Amino acid sequence: MSKIIVISVKPEFANLIFDGSKKIELRKSRPKANPGDLMIVYSTSPEMAVLGICKIKEVLKSTPDEIWINHSEILGIDKVRFDEYYSETENAVAIVLDNVRRFKTKMPLKKVKEVFPSFTPPQTFKYFNRSFILESMKA
Repeated sequence: MSKIIVISVKPEFANLIFDGSKKIELRKSRPKANPGDLMIVYSTSPEMAVLGICKIKEVLKSTPDEIWINHSEILGIDKVRFDEYYSETENAVAIVLDNVRRFKTKMPLKKVKEVFPSFTPPQTFKYFNRSFILESMKA
């Protein structure tokens, strides 16, 4: 059964994901994810809400230069900020997104905690399996 991954994203970039201009989420470390896994997008402060969900199409690991050369038009970031983000690493991870869906109503952190009381937004990634999520929602 595929995993569900929760990822924290700054509001600016979370909104670019859901308006379709950012089709790749950038990271410095590779998630334990496979094509077909679902990714829940949590928008960090000041929004502090789950905005939507998407499917992971592919996870690429390369150098920052290669990622920029091959994908710059769909990264949702300018070259200066991209270079700043990867300034202290030789590795770049690009999570290619598919089937991006914004929820009709964003789910504030307070509401998420009503269903999952121990939930805290991840620093990098948080993993769940689908059966855990479904069972938790029945309670």
